[in-house]
Amino acid sequence: MPNKKINRKIAVIFATDVVGYSKHMEANESETIVNLRECEAILKGLFSKYEGRLFNTGGDSFLAEFPSAVSAVECAVEFQNAIKERNSNDDPSVKLDFRIGINSGDVIIEKENLLGDGVNIAARLEALSQTGGVTISKSIHDFVKGKTKFEFNDVGLQKVKQNEFHAFDILLKGSQKRKSQKSVGKNKNLIVIAPLTALCVIAVSIFY
Repeated sequence: MPNKKINRKIAVIFATDVVGYSKHMEANESETIVNLRECEAILKGLFSKYEGRLFNTGGDSFLAEFPSAVSAVECAVEFQNAIKERNSNDDPSVKLDFRIGINSGDVIIEKENLLGDGVNIAARLEALSQTGGVTISKSIHDFVKGKTKFEFNDVGLQKVKQNEFHAFDILLKGSQKRKSQKSVGKNKNLIVIAPLTALCVIAVSIFY
């Protein structure tokens, strides 16, 4: 039987989920669901505004496809700002925070769903993102730099399982400016090397 043709395309993928969702559910299941639905309504309204298409959801997680990197980034920033404003009020019984990752890459079209590394890396970027933050791949950064008013912080080359990607944080109000992966690696090496050097010096001193 001949293999079914696999349809592919390049897409901009937006991935988001709730930070600490399980803990919220354990503390107050009903109120968590009510507040998640309210946040979901905000998110879907912004998807409509920026022409995003929701193609997969898993309770507290949402995956959407966008026609451009700029629209995906602008949607992400506006959503995080809307959530921060919502959480600053006393109205929400459960204040939910989100992380967002955005990537552009090759994906497989499976009916209404999208699969493949392009989607997987967006999910990895989301997991890497700070609470209330947006982390993007280098391809997205290259598309939107100079086309938006946002500032970016290079967090370096990341490798998660089989996925290797270069990541950037969008510097939102309240987000920390993290060190790049390369800088962190150098610091770790110094932490290891310094005690070994000290031990060598002590050993030589004892010998003499």
